[in-house]
Amino acid sequence: MASRDGLLPQDAFHDLVETAVERIIVTEELTDFLGWFSGVVYRRCLLERVSVDAGGAKLLGVHLGRSIWGATPAPHNDFKPVPLPMPGRNQPCFCGSGQKYKRCCAGAPKMPVLNPTELWPMVISALPPKKCKEIVASGQVPVDSLIIAAGDARLEDRPRTAVRFLEAVFGKKIAGKDERYDHALNLICDLYDELGRTRKKLELLDRIRSEVPRSPLRSSAFQRLATIRMDKGDSPGAWDAFREAQRNAPGDPLLGVLEVQLLLAENRSDTARERARFWRKRLMRLNDVAYEGLIEFLTGVIEDPHEALAGVLVEAADGAGQRLLEMVRSINRRPLPRYALIPDSARGHNADPEEAIAKQLRGMGVSDDDIRTMAPKLLEQARDIEPEQTPVDDAQDAHFALEAPKGIQLLEADWRAIFPGDKPFSIDNFPRLPSCLWEADVEEQWMGFLERHPEAFDSIDILDDLATAVEVHPMNDSFGLRESMQQPLILRAIDILRQTIEQADTPDDWILPWSDVDNRPSLRCLYRAQALAEERGDIETARAHAEWLIDLNPNDNHGVRTSLMNICLRTGDNEAAVALAARFPDDMFAELAYGRVLALVRIGRKDMAAEAARHAVDVLPNVRSYLIRKRARQLRLGPHGFALGSKEQAWLYREEMRDLWLAEPEAMELIRRTKPT
Repeated sequence: MASRDGLLPQDAFHDLVETAVERIIVTEELTDFLGWFSGVVYRRCLLERVSVDAGGAKLLGVHLGRSIWGATPAPHNDFKPVPLPMPGRNQPCFCGSGQKYKRCCAGAPKMPVLNPTELWPMVISALPPKKCKEIVASGQVPVDSLIIAAGDARLEDRPRTAVRFLEAVFGKKIAGKDERYDHALNLICDLYDELGRTRKKLELLDRIRSEVPRSPLRSSAFQRLATIRMDKGDSPGAWDAFREAQRNAPGDPLLGVLEVQLLLAENRSDTARERARFWRKRLMRLNDVAYEGLIEFLTGVIEDPHEALAGVLVEAADGAGQRLLEMVRSINRRPLPRYALIPDSARGHNADPEEAIAKQLRGMGVSDDDIRTMAPKLLEQARDIEPEQTPVDDAQDAHFALEAPKGIQLLEADWRAIFPGDKPFSIDNFPRLPSCLWEADVEEQWMGFLERHPEAFDSIDILDDLATAVEVHPMNDSFGLRESMQQPLILRAIDILRQTIEQADTPDDWILPWSDVDNRPSLRCLYRAQALAEERGDIETARAHAEWLIDLNPNDNHGVRTSLMNICLRTGDNEAAVALAARFPDDMFAELAYGRVLALVRIGRKDMAAEAARHAVDVLPNVRSYLIRKRARQLRLGPHGFALGSKEQAWLYREEMRDLWLAEPEAMELIRRTKPT
């Protein structure tokens, strides 16, 4: 909306127009309106320190007021603007001076031409809610005006109002397919995401896909569908949607970014780099400043694919995690702290008994609210137990625990006072209770602590909390975010653990048991590193982490032996697979029981393989059934995973390993002819 150069600032001019429109909505008398508006203009000129007297302000008010009146789609004229004609040269001037127009205002500077499209958003904003809904639903408001009004409502934090305006753009029948509708689609999809209206978003995308002919609008709908399908793990469906988007808008530069993002979602970093180079070169040839952001993203992918994707995801989450992402880039510049490995028999147990119980519960993932209720009751029960009833652990001297330096322990106490997140319960990766860690005011609280105390990154316990925070980030489903934000945290924890072990004087049979809550942060970080390496396709690192985790904690509470067994079989290390199965002879995981059979067949130990097959089929008969079937219907897993021995366990094992069994017909035939007893 243009202002008169050199007279009023843009904001002041906009406010005057908005004030005038609000008045026009409730009056039908032009003369009364112009008299009122001249006073408003004079007061505004004084406020802005514009050099104009009362007469000049009145003249400006009349001219500007007539321009606004004639362009406003007002209720008194059925929401149709009526431009006011200029008088003839010899007619009385409209300003009320009594002179002829040619001798009065004919030579005055022209007022800016106001477009009704620009004024419609002000009109519907000024109407009572009921009348606003009626006029929006009537179809009288131009598409451009609805889009402007929706943008204003979103800026004013009125997302539901913005959605109502945009839903009117698409109406019962989608009337257009140009860039205005494309902009409206992107805006309404973002709003649907903010409001959690996923079903409404999918319905609109489906309408565009089926009703709109080939166009950039249809391409945008397929681009949205591609990202939705990839987020759901439907990689083939995502690429189908991408190809449809290409057919509808072959030259759209956004397709390059989408292609690279889909490749990164599949962890195809090398291919993503190649395509990023191709698209960057193409965009740079266009020499358009509008593509600078896209070129910057593609450049980042070439340098570090996952870092670039993490930046996009953080931006999509309204900046949640940006400060942590920046801090983790430099944490490895800090020297590693000196932790200690303390045998359980040498640890002090003089702490307040109730606080000791509270610490144990907190480390197990029990919420602070529950701890306050449970700790006194557990202490009372403990006091009722006779000393001779307390079990004695003969291997206590071999049980070790990590102990942080005193300074770090004090820092951890301060951290627990301000960090609202709980530890994950048991071997879960997520806390049981909903988390608010990434709400702006909460993030400010704990991020401010980290920025004031960068030495917090020397604490394995705090590193573990931060890794858990990444697990509950709004974009935590993305491997790129976890690779860039979580991996530096857990690798630093692992480096501290490794240095501590190398410098410690321990017996040959020492362990770091999961049952000791002081060990859980480091073991959980090692487990997360193993899972990330496997997801990344770095099998060598994944295997090393899994073997180390089982050595440290032979009970293998996290069950990484299943991943390790599959890695051994896929890399052809059958002897290692047999040895691993021997460490867990009564295991109820299909990977161990059936993996042992496959490995023994491969190395020619037929008698042992037959015995192993009888055991596997007896304890897990459903796995046999699903392995030998030519086809098997996909089963839906419940929220808590699967039960050992269930059909869901059998189906998952079939999906993961049946290709190796088909490659060993002798092993498959052995399982086929071995019947459960």
